[in-house]
Amino acid sequence: MSRFFWVGFDVGKASHWVCVLDEEGERLLSRRVEATETDIHATLAEIEKLCAPGERMVGLDLTGGPATLLEALLLDRGERVFRVSGIAVNRAREAYVGGERKSDAGDAQIIADQLRLRWKQLPEMRPPDEHLAELRVLVSHRRDLSQDNVRRIVRLRALLSGVFPGLEAALDLRKQSQLLVVTKVATPAVARQLGEARLSRWLKTRGVRKADDLARRIIMAAKGQRLELPAARAKATLAAEIASEVLRAKEQIAALEARLEELLATIPQAAIIRTLPGMGPCLTAEFLAEASDLGRFGSADRLAAAAGIAPVLRASGASAHQRRAKRGNRVLKRVFYQSAFCSLTASEVSKVFYKRKRQEGKVHKQAVIALARRRVNVLWAMLRDGRMYEEQPSSAA
Repeated sequence: MSRFFWVGFDVGKASHWVCVLDEEGERLLSRRVEATETDIHATLAEIEKLCAPGERMVGLDLTGGPATLLEALLLDRGERVFRVSGIAVNRAREAYVGGERKSDAGDAQIIADQLRLRWKQLPEMRPPDEHLAELRVLVSHRRDLSQDNVRRIVRLRALLSGVFPGLEAALDLRKQSQLLVVTKVATPAVARQLGEARLSRWLKTRGVRKADDLARRIIMAAKGQRLELPAARAKATLAAEIASEVLRAKEQIAALEARLEELLATIPQAAIIRTLPGMGPCLTAEFLAEASDLGRFGSADRLAAAAGIAPVLRASGASAHQRRAKRGNRVLKRVFYQSAFCSLTASEVSKVFYKRKRQEGKVHKQAVIALARRRVNVLWAMLRDGRMYEEQPSSAA
């Protein structure tokens, strides 16, 4: 009868640590592995002397980033690879001897042992589809650019409030055309010197709609402020630079979204997902990038639990109640929540369900989360059956 072995890798940037355990949890190998293809291959060859490929499973505490090369080499060799999250390792550490002490060797052993005990409950990694891999990278970069732009706009508003408050109040800095104004006019003196007619012409040559109305509002605000505020020139220069940065980032985001559209066209599930009200191209791309292989969740309930939108039971003695989950994948949670919120204006069924939850006494956020949880079941069924979304009569909500 063949034995089974459990391999744990504690992933690091310059080097990893590997630990191999047998069925009883006895350590057979524990050593440092340089994060190079040569040393990883040498380590895997050493492991093969202990056990054949069909007699072992491998656990990693990270995916992507510094684990990308290791993960790719393992999957390329046909290994069964599972994710043992860093949070699970940290919590499990307390149950082992010397639990307060952290070391790479100790964590690698914990990863291997947790894999030995819980492998059926752990997500298994699959060889990535090239389009999904690119989608994941682009979605992550788009998210970073968008978050950076939010911070830039907050900073831009603060600068404009300190140099030209009337302009800050007159502009919607989420719009590209009105950001363009800040690159040209950031102080009342410059606006008055330029004048309404010249400012309007400048805006028109750059394709700004309703340029006359926008120029009129800006000049009116400039005429209402004659006092030059402290550090006005420095603040105006910074405001113009930040507005330019926001505009450049918006161009990058637009280019990324165009590429995401191209990638979505190559993924069959994307066409199905996009028929669900509220799931636009960006949310669809984020969902696919984060969820990828739905088979690893096993059911709609497990997907909802992974996203942190399934109620959590708290029971002790005679007391039992359900509460909102505090954990879960933040990206999936945001995708389901935001798409549910958007569906309130796109789907009569969603609107009726939301109103019913509000009548039951739930606040807005609770009602949207309840709707998001219901939509997980719908999305799961759509993808399982390969069917597009079909709106049912509102009475079915």
